[in-house]
Amino acid sequence: MCVSQEQRNKFLGLCSELSPENLCCDGEISMTQARARERQIKREWRQLEEEVGRKVTQDEVWDWELENRKTETWRR
Repeated sequence: MCVSQEQRNKFLGLCSELSPENLCCDGEISMTQARARERQIKREWRQLEEEVGRKVTQDEVWDWELENRKTETWRR
């Protein structure tokens, strides 16, 4: 099943939110709060996977972003 650009952007945003520095708000929240944030983000990820009809990995999302950047650079 094809993943739209809008869906790819949503996955990319969720990937960014799952990075350690973003997940923990640069250490400004407790580990309990960080775990709660992680659970919420993963819930959103699963809902988005249901929308696209298949599993999507973080590696796949970063590959999309890398390919997108290469394409943009090539077009310049």
